[in-house]
Amino acid sequence: MEGKDNSAAKHKNEEVTIEEGISNIRISTPLEINPYVWHETITVIDLSGQNIVTLDDKMVLPTNLMHLNLSHNKLVEVPDVILMLPKLIILNLSHNAIDYFDHCPEFCHTLEHLDMSYNQLAGPPYWIWSEAPQKLVQLNLSNNSNITKSFVNGYFEEILQYNTLVQKVDIQNCSLGKFTNLIASFSKAKSLCLGAEDYSGTANFLIEVPCQGLDKCCDLISLKVCNTNIYSISPRIEMYKNLVEINLAQNDLCGIPNEFCNLENLEICILSYNKILYLPDEIYKMRKLRQLYLDSNKICMLPDTLKKLLSLITLDLYDNNLNEVPNYENLEEIDFALNYSEEPTDNLYLDKKEKLRMLHENRHNGRKPMIIKADNDCSEGSSCLEEDDDELYEIFYNGKKVDSPNVTPPSSPEDWDSDDYWVPGHLNPLPPAPSSWLCFVKQKMKEGNLCPMDAHPISIAEKLKYQRLINPPVFYESDGQFDDYSSDNA
Repeated sequence: MEGKDNSAAKHKNEEVTIEEGISNIRISTPLEINPYVWHETITVIDLSGQNIVTLDDKMVLPTNLMHLNLSHNKLVEVPDVILMLPKLIILNLSHNAIDYFDHCPEFCHTLEHLDMSYNQLAGPPYWIWSEAPQKLVQLNLSNNSNITKSFVNGYFEEILQYNTLVQKVDIQNCSLGKFTNLIASFSKAKSLCLGAEDYSGTANFLIEVPCQGLDKCCDLISLKVCNTNIYSISPRIEMYKNLVEINLAQNDLCGIPNEFCNLENLEICILSYNKILYLPDEIYKMRKLRQLYLDSNKICMLPDTLKKLLSLITLDLYDNNLNEVPNYENLEEIDFALNYSEEPTDNLYLDKKEKLRMLHENRHNGRKPMIIKADNDCSEGSSCLEEDDDELYEIFYNGKKVDSPNVTPPSSPEDWDSDDYWVPGHLNPLPPAPSSWLCFVKQKMKEGNLCPMDAHPISIAEKLKYQRLINPPVFYESDGQFDDYSSDNA
């Protein structure tokens, strides 16, 4: 800490001693002077990790202070002496126990960076929305799991009336849940972080991207939504025309829509740890794509158009189901280990793999082991269906187990030249195995626990019966095709 006088100070025969920083202050007489001698030219003060519970109101901080770090303390509220700083630019209050920060400070329109992460906020700092600080660029409210606690009695709707001017926002692990519309108040944001790579029980569950609120942030350049329980990417994803980096790792994605390929300015795409089976053929439209991370998915085939990405320098295919090695001559980094095809062993590939793995530890080498099912000891004339398939057949076909047909020739192979050997046997092909879902529905209907018609408050049959009663069919009396109504004079 710059300018802090840690020696004994004497004034008018009254001694003030400061030991071990601000957390341990021992004053021998009633406080009549400021125990801190701050020089007016001091602009940076670091009081982090001092177990500070509060700051005395009589403390006078330098008026020219621009950077104050009070992180990793025990503050439960923002001290008034901090609120009165007129020129503060950077304020770090992370890792405390602050629950509210609603009073507008003197530095409202000079502050550029505010870090309130890892606190116990019961609501977002109200003045950021109501006063719209002109210079606030970066806001970190992450890891405040109770931040939506105050969104009752119309307070949430009041917050949504304002738009902030913040450009870089981090609100990961805030349990937004049904309050994702809060994201809409950051419509000017260029960088938005809604998820962390480390799992947390307070993650923001978004289900779909873009979700409600996120669809209002159309100017994003960087979007991080990893580990937010996303199941699908909406075709509206193409609205982010300026997006350069996106992180969708550690979600439940099974596919990528074609509209995703309309992000023509995208340079970094992270899709690791999902369940993706394929990539769209239109991926060639992403001509600026430089880094593509697809590790730990279920991709079994790459589109031929991937080779048209001339800007691509990093391709991570570790742990997938690929059977063919892509061309990697023009790549700078690649990892093809743990696939069903043999991993290349040439020096060119190994150098590129080593370069990519500098940031990825604990990865294996070689080919993915094949999953071989145990033999069922199928003898001639016996069924070779697996036990699970047998159960499905029994459930779906009314408890009647369907055996495989006997396709054994009527005579032994030694008699292959006899006429009887070539007589075709009668073959009844097995019906296709039903899906497990259909079997589940049929089983539950049989048990009386599930009936699709019972899912309606009024069954469909009753509705049809009622419609027929109130709208009876109209019967028209036919005069007959050959009745002659012409007169004798006709």
